Amino acid sequence: GKRIVIVDDLVQTGGTLYECGKVLKEAGALSVNAFVTHAVFPKESWKRFALGGDRACFDKFWVTNSIPTVTDYLPNDGIFEVLDLMETIINDLDHFSSI
Repeated sequence: GKRIVIVDDLVQTGGTLYECGKVLKEAGALSVNAFVTHAVFPKESWKRFALGGDRACFDKFWVTNSIPTVTDYLPNDGIFEVLDLMETIINDLDHFSSI
């Protein structure tokens, strides 16, 4: 009965993420979510994780907008959430330039 977040650096077709998510749900997880920094998703493979997709096992799928040519097209379906990196980058540049 745990709430799970799987963290990964990048996702392409998402086979490994899907297999992990499926096993965790079968083992009784209350929710299974994914956080991925770089959403590569070649050939619109993200569609498999969207509502109704054959890999739609995640309650929430967070990605950063590090690859906007992909993330700009992710659906607003309650599953995907794109996290904006701009403020973090500006803050880091400002902080490190003052050192």
